Amino acid sequence: MTDVLLTWLCSYLLHSSLLIGGLWAAERAGLLRRLATSTQEALWRLALLGGLLSASLPLLPALPGPALPALDAAASRVAAQDLAPRPVQLSERPVIIDAPVVASRPSAQLGALPLATSIEPKAHDIALGFIALWLAGALLMLLGLAAQWLWLRRAVRRLPELADPRWRALASQLAADAGVPLPALRHARAGWASPLIAPGRVLCLPGWCLDLPDDEARAVLGHELAHLRRRDPAWRLLAAVLRALLWPQALNRVALQRLDLLAELACDAAAAAPAGQRLALAQSLLRCAEALRGAGHGPALACGAASAGSPLFARVRRLLKPDGDAPRERRGLRWGLLAAMLAGLVALPAVVISHTDARELLERFDLGGLADGISERSFIGFPGVTRMVSRYPGGSFAVRLDGKVTFTEAEDDVQTLAGKLVVREREGGLTREMALKSMGDGRVEREYRVGRDSQPLDEAGRQWWTKAVQRMAEAMTDPLTRAKKLYAKGGMDAVLADVERAGEDLSRRQRIDAAVRLDQPLPSSAQDRLIAATNGLHGGFERREALSVIARLPLAEPQQLAWLAAVAGTDGDFERREALAAIAPRLLTTPAVLSAWIQALGHIGGDFELRSAIETQVAATPQPAVLAAALQAAARLQGDFEKRETLAAVARRLGGGETELVQAYTRLAGGIQGGFEKREALVALLDRGALGQAGLEQVIAMAEHMDGDFERLQVLLRVADKLAEAQPTPAGMVDRLRRAGRGLGEFERGQLEKALDRLG
Repeated sequence: MTDVLLTWLCSYLLHSSLLIGGLWAAERAGLLRRLATSTQEALWRLALLGGLLSASLPLLPALPGPALPALDAAASRVAAQDLAPRPVQLSERPVIIDAPVVASRPSAQLGALPLATSIEPKAHDIALGFIALWLAGALLMLLGLAAQWLWLRRAVRRLPELADPRWRALASQLAADAGVPLPALRHARAGWASPLIAPGRVLCLPGWCLDLPDDEARAVLGHELAHLRRRDPAWRLLAAVLRALLWPQALNRVALQRLDLLAELACDAAAAAPAGQRLALAQSLLRCAEALRGAGHGPALACGAASAGSPLFARVRRLLKPDGDAPRERRGLRWGLLAAMLAGLVALPAVVISHTDARELLERFDLGGLADGISERSFIGFPGVTRMVSRYPGGSFAVRLDGKVTFTEAEDDVQTLAGKLVVREREGGLTREMALKSMGDGRVEREYRVGRDSQPLDEAGRQWWTKAVQRMAEAMTDPLTRAKKLYAKGGMDAVLADVERAGEDLSRRQRIDAAVRLDQPLPSSAQDRLIAATNGLHGGFERREALSVIARLPLAEPQQLAWLAAVAGTDGDFERREALAAIAPRLLTTPAVLSAWIQALGHIGGDFELRSAIETQVAATPQPAVLAAALQAAARLQGDFEKRETLAAVARRLGGGETELVQAYTRLAGGIQGGFEKREALVALLDRGALGQAGLEQVIAMAEHMDGDFERLQVLLRVADKLAEAQPTPAGMVDRLRRAGRGLGEFERGQLEKALDRLG
């Protein structure tokens, strides 16, 4: 994996340097000056992200994949047709030629010779150190970015809400015109002199903005809402992640600065589009420039009207120019430039920095065992090359195959070989190695080593080689083909015994998958054995994949209970969520199964994964019992957004008249702290087709305790609309709404009274 990383990183640095550097040179030469802002932005985004794609494409064949175990089937066909000039029967074995036994020289000790003579420095040694430095730096920067993100989210949540009716009305109108959800309005933190969009769709306004006249206020709001419509906050976060992860590429900073400026220009154009707004926006930018003197711009992860380094006065001059001076180009030129950039991305994968092999460096330090033990179990495939690496306590087992190989029926020796096969095992301080090389005409040269010395194959060596061939045959033979052979010999018991015998995660998971794909009857006892076999899988990915395969079987209640218990023991929130999604369409709705499902969800710690798992199940089986279980499980959610989204998913499946479900729904909605999120959750319930008087009263009770006047008013107005749709109005509901509106501001109470007048 180290050589793959080095190949990818070097190729990325080269490709991205060519793309970004070339576009920068074109800009400096004035070739981009007359292009529209959207065209320039598309070109810079392709330059920023194109290097990732072009550097990754050549390495796709090198990634581990499920097709590798099928190598044996293909090898059998090739071996029977092309690899030998004469037919090879299954019972035949290759002609083995022992290589001359040559004793190796004793390895040089570092203390006996000068360092310069015992270890010659090589270029890839420095490269490997750079890989380690890159990964360490990326990890530290990503941790710092995560801490900055969490601090910003927390700081924004603590900001006071902006209750100014004028700004709220203007924001509502402009958001509706722009077709974006209304962001939450809050007072900006002291020191944030520029209006900005913070994570969570929160618009923070500094104090100087509140006194702006209506036209300038519309310009400020139009600029910030344009950021939301363009999804600039998400782009800014992606840019920050790329800058941290790919920090060795210094040119990324150039591309990101250009994209920041182009985003501001695009938002300026959107805000200035209405008649008479160009001058108003220019005046607001000048006020912002005045406020920025001696104050901070705001956090880096937020989208503001004036970010750090933003050329405010250049933007003002651009706004004051006539509309006809705005850069434009013909549509054919725009698409031609983008096509040329894409053509460059297609051509760049031909330029690849060759990978280096980290094993050579480790072997010179007598640390080859570390190379074999990098991972518990892995396949790495290059064109024509297959490597298998396995580590176990006290040793490691590694195979490198350059070519194709088949094994005897008894799986105790190699039958045909085209190319070279090297098998090495380290155990208890002893290293054994067998190197096989095809010599043509069915002949295979063999060299057996113990430590660094070649020697004849003795009885201990033959026993080791037999076991090594069995391990290779098990790992490199297609699992389904192996399962069919075992089923033909001993039925399903033989297949399940082979599953239980597998000691490594990959092998066991593949054998479970093959047992299911046999399409043979699997009684409940066999299903129990398959589910129990997943408990021996230590990796979260392997267990999730195995459980997902088993979930396709028609599992009865006892088996689903065992399956859900196995999911609860899986490592990783993502793996648990994906496994539960696999069984969602077939989950039984009995009380015992739903209780076990809730317990499995209880092991998911992340809000996003928990919410996604609940939403998937609710969408798959929208029955009242499932909806009640979903609301019970959703009580563990910590974030307001996740609670609101989960409640909305449940609300979409409610008929509206389920009293107990509505009570559970409103109770959970009442635990939401944010006014916007609580309002959206309650409105989602009100948008159902039917909701009885008891349900409406529960919604009113929850709205009565909301802090924000605007949010409370919106809920009460929606209740009034529901009552107007279901005339006549139940007795006492008008008075109940009026009592719930006590404490509202004068403007909000006036709006509520107008709505109540329509109810009579």
